[in-house]
Amino acid sequence: MAVAPQLAPVEIVDLRRLRARDLAPLLEEQQRTWLTELFWDYRPSAAMIAKHLDARTLLGSAALVAGRVAGYCFYVVEEHKGLLGDLYVLERYRRQRAAPAPHGIATRLLEQVLDTLEQFPRLRRLEAQLIPWGTEPLAPVFLARDFRSFPRLFMYKSLRPQDRRPPPEQPPDLELRPWDDRYFEPTADLVLAAYRDHVDSHINDQYAHRSGALRFLKNIVIFPGCGLFLPECSLVALPPGQEEPLLGVVLTSQVAPGIAHVTQVSIAREWQGRGLGRCLMDASLARLVARRFRGVSLTVTAENVPAVRLYNRLGFHVLKGFAAFARTLT
Repeated sequence: MAVAPQLAPVEIVDLRRLRARDLAPLLEEQQRTWLTELFWDYRPSAAMIAKHLDARTLLGSAALVAGRVAGYCFYVVEEHKGLLGDLYVLERYRRQRAAPAPHGIATRLLEQVLDTLEQFPRLRRLEAQLIPWGTEPLAPVFLARDFRSFPRLFMYKSLRPQDRRPPPEQPPDLELRPWDDRYFEPTADLVLAAYRDHVDSHINDQYAHRSGALRFLKNIVIFPGCGLFLPECSLVALPPGQEEPLLGVVLTSQVAPGIAHVTQVSIAREWQGRGLGRCLMDASLARLVARRFRGVSLTVTAENVPAVRLYNRLGFHVLKGFAAFARTLT
């Protein structure tokens, strides 16, 4: 006779009731997981989370088992949009079911946060890109609430010292220049045009309007959410000797000692399919190798087949699959 699984008494509480010390064991394990599985140093993000916890400004929920934090999920509200920042459950609690319903702790947390966000009167959109860390599948929770699902890939490439070579020659009709902040607004226009009607504009609505694209770029370049920006390895493509039009851009950040992450690649519509993406990536990778980086990662939507093929040709392989979810609220 089969024995029903034990249900753990789980209490879901507002994160603003807790302090950084309450989540310290969880954040420490989360940092180890990010570094081991994705080569990403999560410590700056954990420090920011701890700061907001102690300031009582981190919005979200935590799951308590016997009074101890077993998992958490936080979110950010930006004007009309609610964005899930992260969801993590300690490994030893991932197989436990959460009373009174036989759901996992991650499901309980996600449902609580989505219930809360759906009550915000001014929100018109919800977005989430959560890396799966061995919890129960969360897609059913999103799909039951009419979210659209978009499979995505976290890809990685090792950079070896023996790969060090002179930067590839620039095509005669292009000039590649290191990033300068004067390219903020032209790059926002480029991103907006390049991603018009693209699948990624359905995942991230910042690709759908200029102010959002500009905010997205400043988050990459100025703020540490995507690592330490590397202007010397971030390049723009222009006609030789000219300041416009901007033809393409690749942006790169350091996310751990010796590890970089390509945060953005955008190519003007009329230059797509002409090798400019490969040219920019080759030049950026060469600069990373010259600076003794050991590896580089990126994320890409699986439906973006030309980009996935390019990254495969460049030697990237998939470390982890995940999904983006988006929903427009009525």
